[in-house]
Amino acid sequence: MAKSLLLSVHQLVDFLLRQGDIDTRVYNRSSMQEGSRIHSAYQSSQDDGYISEYPLKTTIIVDEVEVTLQGRADGIIKGKNRYIIDEIKSTVIDLKEFRDSQLEWHLGQAKCYAYMFMKEQHLDSIGIRLTYIRQGEEKDKMIDDYVFLYEEIEQYVISLVEDYIAFYNIIFRNLENRTKTAGELEFPYDKYRDGQKELASLVYKVATKGGRLFVEAPTGIGKTMSTLFPCVKTFKDDENSKIFYLTAKSSGKLLAMNAIRIMKEKGLSVNEIMITAKEKICFEKGKNCNPDECPYAKGYYNRIQSVLTNTLLTESTFDQQTIMKIAEENYLCPFEFQLDLSLFCDIIVCDYNYLFDPTAYLRRYFDTDSTSFLALVDEAHNLVDRSREMYSAELTYQTFIEAKKSLRGVKDTQIKNLFRKLTKLYKGYEFLEEGINVVDCFPSEFLKTFRQAFDKIQEISKEKHHLVTKELTNLLLEINSFLKISEYFSPRYIAYIMKNGEEINFKLFCKDASIFLRDITNELKSVTYFSATMSPMDYYIDTLGGEKLTDPAILLDSPFDRNNLLCIVAPKISIKYKNREASYIEVGNYIKSFISAKKGNYFIYSPSYEYMNRLLQEIQLDSDINVFVQQKDMTEFDKIDFLNNFTENPTETNLGFLVIGGVFSEGIDLVSDRLIGAVVIGVGMPRINFESDQIASFYDEQGESGYEYAYLNPGMNKVMQAVGRVIRSETDKGAVMLIDERYMYRSYKALFRDEWKDYKVALTSDDVKYYVSKFFKN
Repeated sequence: MAKSLLLSVHQLVDFLLRQGDIDTRVYNRSSMQEGSRIHSAYQSSQDDGYISEYPLKTTIIVDEVEVTLQGRADGIIKGKNRYIIDEIKSTVIDLKEFRDSQLEWHLGQAKCYAYMFMKEQHLDSIGIRLTYIRQGEEKDKMIDDYVFLYEEIEQYVISLVEDYIAFYNIIFRNLENRTKTAGELEFPYDKYRDGQKELASLVYKVATKGGRLFVEAPTGIGKTMSTLFPCVKTFKDDENSKIFYLTAKSSGKLLAMNAIRIMKEKGLSVNEIMITAKEKICFEKGKNCNPDECPYAKGYYNRIQSVLTNTLLTESTFDQQTIMKIAEENYLCPFEFQLDLSLFCDIIVCDYNYLFDPTAYLRRYFDTDSTSFLALVDEAHNLVDRSREMYSAELTYQTFIEAKKSLRGVKDTQIKNLFRKLTKLYKGYEFLEEGINVVDCFPSEFLKTFRQAFDKIQEISKEKHHLVTKELTNLLLEINSFLKISEYFSPRYIAYIMKNGEEINFKLFCKDASIFLRDITNELKSVTYFSATMSPMDYYIDTLGGEKLTDPAILLDSPFDRNNLLCIVAPKISIKYKNREASYIEVGNYIKSFISAKKGNYFIYSPSYEYMNRLLQEIQLDSDINVFVQQKDMTEFDKIDFLNNFTENPTETNLGFLVIGGVFSEGIDLVSDRLIGAVVIGVGMPRINFESDQIASFYDEQGESGYEYAYLNPGMNKVMQAVGRVIRSETDKGAVMLIDERYMYRSYKALFRDEWKDYKVALTSDDVKYYVSKFFKN
């Protein structure tokens, strides 16, 4: 194939010229965001002869490779004698120290812009200006000026590209193998399951032509392979460059990695990587990422280029264990190493936030054109709430107080002044009434105070890192998130202050994040949203940033025999909040009847921890029944231990008491008779609350049913997920019981899944026992 490469200036110079340490006191997402603000402020203060964010692109042929180099110059100045490329750098540390430590990196970046501009304008010479600005002290500036001839600039940039191509030949060889093997790859199983081929065809079509696709694909279809395989097949035409497989659960990541492994066993050649959260992969947990505290941060950029080269020559599957092994052998930060490595991988398996979160997304992927990227969003129903969380922010009084307490007794003027200013700000809101106080927005002086606090903590972090406590770092992160989200403030938001005694919290709540998801997905070639529960489809298309009139959507039938599931509705009991006190004994009787017909494993889903604990006090279970209760804040090991109680071929009855919508409501795969029944108490609906009411009002204003968008649909999705735990394979058989009078309301019955449509109505606990006994007897 003809070799071509789209390369950003940042990719080129960061890979070849960056040296030194990882130091989050200097380089972090917060300082980058603050740097963007300072850049904009500086650019807007220049005269009419200053052109900001000037886009540049050129083509260079090196060793028969067509390289398209592109980027944006911070500024172009039309001087008296020549044009000047202005490269702006901001930092929290001393400007001279910053310049001296990274001059080659900064100047190399500016030379790339200069080369492209000189070619565009046919110039013989050009000026380069490095403008350094101190964050928090923006009057503190330092300017370095240089003049270069076209020939020396051209020679310099071409030598950089040659060095990069020497490394990238590894990737070219991998891409050639990828293209060839993707074309030859057959579906890795003997036959397609019911609905699987239809799903794969739809995904292939959108991955080839572009756009968004919404799919409800019930359990049993094989969603992971049905979505990954067709996307991988598009590699045969060498049009698509990367696949992002996005999922909220660790189990979803492992399923994706396993599907890729199966395709590789059938001949596919790709590099795949699973991105692991920092807290799970870090070698020095509890320490900050800087050379003074972490040895794996020291000299990271001096070693990373050679390690990447060796790694890509010898490995192709990068799971957590592989990444940690290579990182430890080479004394590299494993978290940063996996991110750098992922740039050269074909399939990236990661959490939603790496694509969608404005404070955590993988910025390095979007320096260049991302219109060849494919995204597969697994369990997409979770992204509705997750996206609102990503685009909301809160300054909590508790975080402020903990940071203040952690530095009590420290005799440092900067620290004292920092907390004196913040304390004064909080005291200014003591007059507020208790409860929720809605405000039009947070005023500029309010944001300015927190921006100054942010700058000061950054400065302390670099100059007096021994004073930086975990609590102070938490405060920095909260402030950074709040300042970032404040930039998005619009009618889709509500700003409010919650006062509870001395505690004062400031909140920016996003009522609808769909516009942000739409903007992000519009930048990609294609996005497939899929889940076992995407009903009602219009609701998910709306809330996930789709276009109802143009984006294709499909609901696939379950491949399982619907006779394998018994669905009972018990509508004589009200689980509405006001009626719960009177429900416990009767609900307990229904549960005892439900489990009496057959010994086995059952899950009982309650609407809250409070309800579950009261139910456990009231229900009178036989002594030979084993009870296991979900606890708050369970670790991964706790969850595994909990599920290990529900084994195959049980000789006793085991009851798991759980909270609906919790960690055991989805992503749990207990096949065969590891789970033969589930009881769902209530309709999963969140308790009436201020933020949900704001969501409802927002959608009412859009002409939709606010109640359905804020309460009904999210609640019923939790119910669907809980019920979906029972039938996980073609041979599974089981029963579910839905307890609440609202299940007989028309709006709720309209959301019943097809496999529930033959439900039985049980008006008494004896009815329940009859239906369950008959079902298991048959």
